[in-house]
This record gives sequence, structure tokens and C-alpha cells, in this order.
Amino acid sequence: MQNYADQVNLHARIYAMKGRLLSLRDYASIVREKHTFALKPSNVHDLIEAKEKLFREQIAPVIELAEAYDKYAPIFLAYLRQFEVHNAKILLIKAAGKESLEQWYDIAPFSTLEKNLLNKNLTLAEVMSLLADTYPGNDFKPVSSYLRMAINLDIRAARNIFNSSFLISDQGRKEFHEMMLKRIAVLAVIWSYRLRIYHQWSENNIRLYLEKFNNLFDVNVESRICTLQEELKQHIDKLRKSGEQEPSVIDIEHHLEHNYYVWVSFMFHRDFHSIYCVVAYLWLLFYQIKNLFRIIDGRRFGLSDDAILNKMICNQ
Repeated sequence: MQNYADQVNLHARIYAMKGRLLSLRDYASIVREKHTFALKPSNVHDLIEAKEKLFREQIAPVIELAEAYDKYAPIFLAYLRQFEVHNAKILLIKAAGKESLEQWYDIAPFSTLEKNLLNKNLTLAEVMSLLADTYPGNDFKPVSSYLRMAINLDIRAARNIFNSSFLISDQGRKEFHEMMLKRIAVLAVIWSYRLRIYHQWSENNIRLYLEKFNNLFDVNVESRICTLQEELKQHIDKLRKSGEQEPSVIDIEHHLEHNYYVWVSFMFHRDFHSIYCVVAYLWLLFYQIKNLFRIIDGRRFGLSDDAILNKMICNQ
């Protein structure tokens, strides 16, 4: 059923859904009462199955609302597409002959890639052709590595969400872009650290990557990225002065994601009638899904309860 709710009704439902999101206390209860949630996976197949089932349960409210209000439908669909980017990466990894967990994000009935593609021995060219149909434009012209294709996927998913507000009012679009620009800056800074540390990219190549990132948007993303980089630099300097251990890439990502989570949580209550609550809820649900995955992974690898809870991105 399409377009069966108005804006006020949809916002009221979003507020009710927000009230059902998990708190740190809820996560602690889940972790400590091990028999109540996602029994420890005994093998890789169980791990994948547990995550796929959990994702489908968690994303169900968004799928139900995706076409409830026509002006928000492109936003909900673009949000769902970012999960499908993970599926595309799995196909790329497999085509490149690399090993990866074949966990699939099921966003049916809005899927553009079907899980049965995993059963086919697709070449990189065939995967790129599939992705070109899903993500039209120049994002999937031949590139030199899987890494660059993965970056292109993330950039395209971010751009899809950023451009999905075309049906809402000018003020609503301004509010939407405010929230998404901050998210895009987080993504860009995280990728720049991964490229520097994990892939030994030069500073010049990283600069060119950030320029490409900025040029794909109609607004100045670069200033947001620079602001976030400066804030992160101050955070790292503070850690060094206090004698704490140099943060790893994982530590930096956790810091950036947690700060965005806190900001989004605050923005949720800014104005009931604005787009803020809708966008905030979607990102809060995104973090909840990732947190629940961390609990499953933690149990799989025998982490202590405290170690698992320290990985949660949520309000303290």
C-alpha cells in the first residue's frame, strides 16, 4: 500500500518507534542474559543466519513505512539502498577471488540485487555491469582495484541519500542536508584513515580522493570534512597529552560514530514537525543494528560482557 499516511501521522509513528529503540541498559541485559537473544553461533553458517534474521527483524518497520508518505519515500528507499551496498561489495569480493562472509542484507520488496547471485560465478565485469544498472552514471567505469570500486559504492550510496529529499519543502530539504552533510563528513574522514593506515595511500592520493568526494555534491562538503578533521585532531592531541595509548583506526571510527550518534539523538527532538525526527530515527536504527551485530560477534569470539558493551554506540 502506498501513500496511506500524512506527515503528522508518520512523525507520530516515528516517535513511537524511537521509544522502542534499545538503551545501554537493554544491551547490558541482552549481553548478560545469554539465553534470551541470539544464542552463540556455533559456526560461520549460524553466524550469518543469525545476522540475516536479526537484520530482517530490525529493518521491518522501515520497510513497512517506506512508501507510506510519498514525499518521504525516496528518503526511505535511499536509506535501504545503503544496506544493499554491502551486498554489492560481497559480489565484488567474490568476483575478485577473495574470501568474505556471505551475509546478505534482505531489503525485499525493494531489492535491486538478489541473493541467488551468490550462487553464480560472476566475473568482475559482470558484477560491474549489474551495478551500473543499479547505480547509473560514471561510478562504475573500469577502475584498477576492488578497493576503488568499494569506495565508489560508499560514495554513491551517500550521494543517493543526500539527493533523496527532492520532494520535500525547501526548509525540509535544508534540514535534511544539514544532517546528511555531517554524516557524509564522518564517512569521508573514516575512509581517509582507512586508506592511510590499512592501504598505505599517500597524503596526495587521499587529498585527491577527498576532492572527488566533494565534487560529487552540489554543496561544499570539504568545509565539513575539514571541521571534523580539526575536531578529531584536537581529540587525538588531548589523548596524547594525557599519556593514553595512541588511538587505532577502530578507536577513531568509534569516536566519530559515537559523536554522530549523540548529535543525531539530540536532533531527534528538535522539532516534531520537521524532517529531523525521521532522519535521526533512521540513523539511530542503523546504529542499533550494528550494535546487535557486535553482540553476536562478541559471543562468537568469546569476548567478555564488558568488552562487548564497550563496543556499543549508544547513549550512556
